[in-house]
Amino acid sequence: MSQEDRETISSAPCHPFSPSPRLRLGAALFNGDHGRLAEEVARLEAAGLDFIHLDVFDGYFVSDVGFSPRTIAALRPLTHLPFEIHLGVMEPLRFVPHLVDAGADLILVHVESLRMIYEAIAAIREQKVRVGLAVTLGTPVAMLQPILSQLDAVLLLARVTGESTRGVGTTFNPLAIPRVRAVREMMTTASASADLQVAGGVNRHNAAELVAAGATTLALGAGIYQVPDMAREVAEVRGLVERARPLT
Repeated sequence: MSQEDRETISSAPCHPFSPSPRLRLGAALFNGDHGRLAEEVARLEAAGLDFIHLDVFDGYFVSDVGFSPRTIAALRPLTHLPFEIHLGVMEPLRFVPHLVDAGADLILVHVESLRMIYEAIAAIREQKVRVGLAVTLGTPVAMLQPILSQLDAVLLLARVTGESTRGVGTTFNPLAIPRVRAVREMMTTASASADLQVAGGVNRHNAAELVAAGATTLALGAGIYQVPDMAREVAEVRGLVERARPLT
């Protein structure tokens, strides 16, 4: 995103998500081969995905360590796909200017890491970048209700954040589906148009149900890197979710 685009986006006090003609599919780069990140980025773009989900973890808020702003900046010239940052860190505002400089298009900050949510959203928006809130499985989604109209996106995590691909809590948790439905109902009541995202174990087996519950964006998980033909998998998942999309 150019500096001119960022300035245009930030000119309004709130800039709600504008639904695209189709549901958006992305992938979490964290699940790719970290020894071949440039190749993985190229694979994701060639497969027809709509954005790249980038996890930024600090080893404290989340037990793992994610991508640094320097790594994100190095990857930014390699693709035209939007970079959507899942910021799972302590004191997240200190990361924001560096992520904006690295080329972030959307920054999703965990509600659990913020002491003053309204002030944090304003501070991020001042950096001329889209802003959203991420919510872990254990946090009640009702806390989002007063602030939905101020957000560009909401990210609901569907598995334990930052854990490895093995062990308890590392697969998709079906509790995410009623949570999506609850947030969609709150958005409808509030006439909020934020992008409702889900990440964490998302794949062809649960994508349609998530969309039927009201999700508008899905970040596919590790499985997308393991199929023989990524482009075919993306196309098939896109077909599944488009058929599941609620009538409006």
